Amino acid sequence: MKIMISSDGPHAHFFIRTGWARVLSALGHNVQLWDIQEKNPFDAFDEFEPDMFFGQTYNLNNSLFKCIKERPHLKVMMKAADWGDMQKEIDPEKYGVLFATEDEKKLVEALKEQTGKPDFLHIYYPESCVDSTHNGWKEAGCRTVSVMNGADLFVYAGGNRKPQYECDVSFVGGYWPYKAQNMDKYLMPLTHPVGKYNVKFFGNQGWPGCHYMGWIPDEEVKHLMKSSKICPNISEPHATEFGFDVNERTFKILANECFCISDYVESMAKEVYTNDEVVFAKTPEEFHELVHHFVKYPDERIPYMKRGYQTVMNNHTYFHRVSKMLEEFDMPEEAERCLDMYAKVNPELGVVA
Repeated sequence: MKIMISSDGPHAHFFIRTGWARVLSALGHNVQLWDIQEKNPFDAFDEFEPDMFFGQTYNLNNSLFKCIKERPHLKVMMKAADWGDMQKEIDPEKYGVLFATEDEKKLVEALKEQTGKPDFLHIYYPESCVDSTHNGWKEAGCRTVSVMNGADLFVYAGGNRKPQYECDVSFVGGYWPYKAQNMDKYLMPLTHPVGKYNVKFFGNQGWPGCHYMGWIPDEEVKHLMKSSKICPNISEPHATEFGFDVNERTFKILANECFCISDYVESMAKEVYTNDEVVFAKTPEEFHELVHHFVKYPDERIPYMKRGYQTVMNNHTYFHRVSKMLEEFDMPEEAERCLDMYAKVNPELGVVA
């Protein structure tokens, strides 16, 4: 198949989409990442003529609508902005949740009515959250499913220890105002007094203080994680407050058989990691105590690392996510072929059959 995946910039979602693309390419499909900021829909679709399209409700416009409508054979999946009962509880001025606009809702509903597309909508939240975060879409006739983030084994597994990266705690991510609300509570106190812990921060946006090491290439992240005693996961404020968003970071960490302490996200703790794969801290104070403890007692980290690795490898790679997408497109044989390939994948990728 020819599969087009729309992309709208070098943020977290870009890495998720490239994770899907690598799996689909490994299956033998012709995959194109379409940068919507670089090429208009008419040119993109006319040049590539996809059989399948992965887009986003919030990037749907009249031009893209027409491209989809002109291709009745096209299979369409779209990531959906939030539209559900949970929206009533969240102050959009305070929390960075992407809510569907009224124009967006009307355009998607019109597309569904006129073409039957999208085949389904998806969101990265765990299954139990969809009924409260996306029930508006369901009531509008758009089937919405959970397709969580996962581990990209082609890039983020199989790390080795490197002397230049060795440290007590490392974290890769941009330091920007919304995310920094939790980073300031959980991570920045580890840098004081200077020398208490060996801390390394990397990212494409600068961090305050002397522990910021600059940008790190994607292919080096797995080596950084493998060289760190603790790889923390810090979520965005809405995730810790309302418990419905699970980011990609934990999957990367555990796919490398590394040790993770995370802030507490209810759906992550109750649905994703239920077998002591990740150590959760419900407060910044507890987080700091756990860092101190597990730096001091390294042997206690090992059982968590082993359980985490097995859980991610058995359930949470992008092979698993792509297989689910194909199932949702009613392509069971292709979904099974995806998992069969995963079982046989080269051990150099860090995968066990």
